[in-house]
Amino acid sequence: MDIREERHGSVCVVTLRGRLDVATSAAFAERVDRLIAGSQPRLLVDLSGVDFVSSAGLRAILAVMKKVKAANGIFALCAVRGPVREVLDMTGFTPLIEIHPEVSTALAAMA
Repeated sequence: MDIREERHGSVCVVTLRGRLDVATSAAFAERVDRLIAGSQPRLLVDLSGVDFVSSAGLRAILAVMKKVKAANGIFALCAVRGPVREVLDMTGFTPLIEIHPEVSTALAAMA
């Protein structure tokens, strides 16, 4: 999995490429933990390059979301496509997580 990060004002955008599964979810969670240290983090996770998410990946997303929310921050996903969107829908994650169609709309909503 490739994990990239960049800042857009106060929002940290993490872009993932590859699979978010048992082999990669810990690396994702550890990387994001460093990024959200501090008060009221704003984190956007771009899943446009993710073609598979396992239960371990879902747990990692949920754990990160809970940490951001506990710090009174804002958490969102964007560009969730195909099978990944189906997994989020089937597992009941969709109503729990703010999801935007693309990075630009998410950044506008988080501003």
